[in-house]
Amino acid sequence: MTRSQITFFRAIGMMIGSIVGVGVFGLPYAFSHSGFSLGLLILLLMAGLLTFLQLMYAEVVMQTKGKHRLVGYTRLYLGKGWSILATISLMASMWGAMLAYIIVGGQFFHLLIGASFGLPEIASSFALAGVASFFIYRGLKFASKIEVVIIGLLLFLFAFIILASLPHLRVEHLLTIDWKQALLPYGVVLFSLAGAAVVPELKDVLGKRSSQIGAVILTGMAVITILYILFSFAVVGVTGPETAEAAFDGLVPVLGSVFGFVVALLGSLTILSVYMLIGVELQNMFRYDFKLIQPVAWILSAGVPIFLFLVGLREFISLVGFVGAVFGGMIGIFIVMTYQKMRKGLEKEHHQCLHVPSLVSWILIGIFLSGICLEVGRILL
Repeated sequence: MTRSQITFFRAIGMMIGSIVGVGVFGLPYAFSHSGFSLGLLILLLMAGLLTFLQLMYAEVVMQTKGKHRLVGYTRLYLGKGWSILATISLMASMWGAMLAYIIVGGQFFHLLIGASFGLPEIASSFALAGVASFFIYRGLKFASKIEVVIIGLLLFLFAFIILASLPHLRVEHLLTIDWKQALLPYGVVLFSLAGAAVVPELKDVLGKRSSQIGAVILTGMAVITILYILFSFAVVGVTGPETAEAAFDGLVPVLGSVFGFVVALLGSLTILSVYMLIGVELQNMFRYDFKLIQPVAWILSAGVPIFLFLVGLREFISLVGFVGAVFGGMIGIFIVMTYQKMRKGLEKEHHQCLHVPSLVSWILIGIFLSGICLEVGRILL
């Protein structure tokens, strides 16, 4: 395999590892309530639109000199006010993701060892968060080195669940539709597919071959979408209306204790690792972008999700649906607006630029705004 091919596949692996996370465990529950066919339709539509969003962001990254991240690009093209909103949205989405990892990670950890020691599930969640917080404070210098291991664990975990579930599938579980729950998958799907933050990293990894970034995005999103479809198909096909919020809970009674142990072990390791990586990234944002001292940056990054869990925010589907629809939607809008402003500037300078039709931009903004309004309205009402 040539160096170019190795770099290409490494970039794809980085993209998969950055996007696939705890949100995928909520997809089967959402699909089982809306109906698998409706959930599948929403997944395919959002995957297509978010692929366009990733390509638009990639064009911003490629056309702009210097190294920036989303907040920097927003400040550069839209101004300081918009960059503040982007910062708030980004921090909230990262805290929300960490909280979701505490919830699901606690369930994995409880299944692994908590039940054997008589610990309640909430204690298992705090134990996992405590261990992760310790390593977040240390800075995890080896974080980048464990990325390949995390990706391998994730893919093996999903492959194991899918293959173990196939003999127990019941077709009738996949044929129901509930139009009253038709929009339930939207926020969960958006949360599980969100990952625009990885785009600048892809450019760095590709280096002189950065022109391949579009192919990396298309390939990565295709692999992720297929993985999500197969995982949801397997879990909903087995557990049907009894599908648990975190997917695997409903599988253990059907597939047995050995299955439960393997899933709990792989899930605990994976969630602990990803939780630490997000925490370190957030801590570094506070340290280097906000110039906060290490202890304060650590308390803000690791302490906020634990506090939110402590005060009772523990409904997994409601959490990922809200974070995905509201903060994921806001980040999507910022990317579209940044791309449009950048493209207009390039057109004046007669530079070549990927031309995403304005209709696609308006569709994205319309969907994101509608999702934000519906989710906020659901909470308030």
